[in-house]
Amino acid sequence: MATSDKHSSHPSKAALVLTGGGARAAYQVGVLKAISDQLPDLHFPFPIICGTSAGAINAIGLAATGDIFRHSVEHLEELWSELKTDKVYRSDFWGMTRRMGYFIKAALGGEEREMPASMLDNSPLREFLTSHINFNQLSDNIRERGVDAVCITACGYRSGQSISFFQGKDHISGWHLGQRVGVKTMMTIEHLMASSAIPTIFPPVKINREYFGDGVVRNMAPLSPAVHLGSDRILLIGVSANRVMAPVRKKHEKFPPLAYIMEHMLNGAFIDVIENDVDKALLINQLIKAIPPANLEKFGIDLRPLEILNISPSQPIDELAAAHIQELPATVRKFVGQNNDSPEGGASLASYLLFEGGFMRDLIKLGYMDAQSHARQIENFFRPDLTAEN
Repeated sequence: MATSDKHSSHPSKAALVLTGGGARAAYQVGVLKAISDQLPDLHFPFPIICGTSAGAINAIGLAATGDIFRHSVEHLEELWSELKTDKVYRSDFWGMTRRMGYFIKAALGGEEREMPASMLDNSPLREFLTSHINFNQLSDNIRERGVDAVCITACGYRSGQSISFFQGKDHISGWHLGQRVGVKTMMTIEHLMASSAIPTIFPPVKINREYFGDGVVRNMAPLSPAVHLGSDRILLIGVSANRVMAPVRKKHEKFPPLAYIMEHMLNGAFIDVIENDVDKALLINQLIKAIPPANLEKFGIDLRPLEILNISPSQPIDELAAAHIQELPATVRKFVGQNNDSPEGGASLASYLLFEGGFMRDLIKLGYMDAQSHARQIENFFRPDLTAEN
C-alpha cells in the first residue's frame, strides 16, 4: 500500500482509519481523547475519516459534530458511556431465544423470509444511533468545513464485493478495483447498520439492490479507501494487542465449544487482516525508499511512501473483558461460552459484545494511556497541519 503521485501536487492530508471490533471500539475513543487533550486547538485534524464495523460508528460520530475536535471527541465519549448491552441488541431471555429459533430455522430450512438469519436482534442499536447521529451536520461539515470525505465499508453478501461507501466533496470520485469498490453516496443509518452487522450475529441490511454485512468481511486492504480518497498520512487505531503480547497456549482435554471457534473467526476477520495490511504497507514503503527516484520515473512507478502511525492496545483486551464478563446478562454469558465447567472462557467473544459501562471505561482509559505513550509520534504526525496554521 502506497500513495500515488497523482496526489503529490496537493497538500499532505491526514486520514483517520478506525478498525472494527464491536465493543472493543471504545478503545478508539480513549486514543482520540488523549490527542484532543494534547493538541486542544485542533479543529478538523482529519480531512479524511474511514471506519469499518463499530469503527464506522466512531467515524460518523466524529465527523457529524461541530468543528472543534475536542468537543467532537467528548460527544463520542458520551455516546459510548450511555451504551448498555440492551441498547445494542436484545439480551433478554425471550428476545434471544426467539431470535435463535429463527436462526436455527433458517439454517435448517434454507432461505428465511420472516426474519433475517442472525443470532441476535440489534434493532435497539438502530434506535440508539438514529437519536444520536446528526447526518445533516455531517453534510454541512463536508460542504462548508474541513471534512473532505467520510467513508465506511460493508460487504455485499450477494456480490462478495467490499464496498466503501463515502460521502465527500465534489472533486472526489469513486473507484473500482476488482472486489474493492468505492461508491459515492449520502450517508444514512442503513450504511452504519450494514457496516456493523457482525456476520451471523447481527442481521444483514439491504442498501439499494443488495444485502450488506460487516465491512471486515472480504476487505483485504483496509487502508486502501483512505489512500483512494487522497490521503498520504494515516493514523490507524486498532483494537488488538497481538503485536505486543503473544497468546498463551493452554492444554484442553475437551473439544472446543462453538463460542471458542466463533471468537477465532472474528479475531481473524477483525484483527489479522488489518495487521497484515499494515505490514504490507510498511514493506512497500521500504522498497520504494530503496529504489532511486530516477528509476521510479523511468519505469512509471507513480507511488510514494505512506506515513502510518499505528496506535493499538498495549495489553490484551480479552483480559479486560474477563474482568467485566459478569456484567453481561446471564443469557449472553452462556452465549459467549462462559459456563460452570469453564468459568474463564468466552472472554474474547465477549469483548465484541460486552457493551457495559465498566468495560467501556477501562477501554477508554487504556486508549488514553496508550496514546499518551505515543505523544512524540502524535506531535510529529500533526506537525504539517500545525505548521500550516501558524
